[in-house]
Amino acid sequence: MIRHIPSLLLRNNRAAAKVIIANGGVQKILSQSALLSTSSIRNTKPVHGVSLLNTSRSMTTAYQGIPGDGKHNSHLISDHIPFQATLNDGRRVEVDYFRHVEDDIEEDEYYAGMALMNLIIREGRSWPFDQEFETVDEWRGYFLSHTAFVVRAINNGMDSSKKDSSSSGEVLGCFYVKPNFPGRCSHICNGGFITAPRFRRLGVGRLMGRVFLRVAKDLGYKSSYFNLVFKSNAGSVLMWESLGFERVAVLENAANLKGLEELDTAYG
Repeated sequence: MIRHIPSLLLRNNRAAAKVIIANGGVQKILSQSALLSTSSIRNTKPVHGVSLLNTSRSMTTAYQGIPGDGKHNSHLISDHIPFQATLNDGRRVEVDYFRHVEDDIEEDEYYAGMALMNLIIREGRSWPFDQEFETVDEWRGYFLSHTAFVVRAINNGMDSSKKDSSSSGEVLGCFYVKPNFPGRCSHICNGGFITAPRFRRLGVGRLMGRVFLRVAKDLGYKSSYFNLVFKSNAGSVLMWESLGFERVAVLENAANLKGLEELDTAYG
């Protein structure tokens, strides 16, 4: 597991804005104590005097992009990927790029990634989307536009229920790293993380978070900002706080999530 990242420092900003969204618009903005969601990535230097983020892809944002293979600037993180680790249940896994196998849906991890994304969308509890991706290319434009990874089982094991077995090579989770904003703000990255429901509570999410922080630094990003971390997703909030993220804004009435009677609050 990645623990020592001296370039990642906490920001003690205690004057964030509270944004209350009501009736389709911003109702008011109040100054208050900060709520968390940024982590600073310092000491990021360009390679050979060239910015790592100064590419045509820097005009994309967290919610749009060009269909890719998830290996953008992979040469910068070749020392870390693939990365092997042990989960809470003793299972060995690796964090690696998506494997693309043409003409074989069963083996093509593009389809596994899209299936996980659509499953999370149907759950309606942790991502803002309400419509599923219909094609692999559409999903690739969102998830694989820059740098993306899977957590892949190396050996056989059980799922978190201890009732069903899982096989070597199975995808337990996936995540991406890409600019949150275009152009002059493209040094601020965003990440999207999915743990397959049957493998939750095994440490997959924390593993992805730690690898994310390391590769984001080496890819040239200077800070990380997550736009929407829902209050009802308490496990996610606690995990990101434990990894050094701070809340800098709170958006009340931000999300109409499944299973909740009222609109949920989001941290940004």
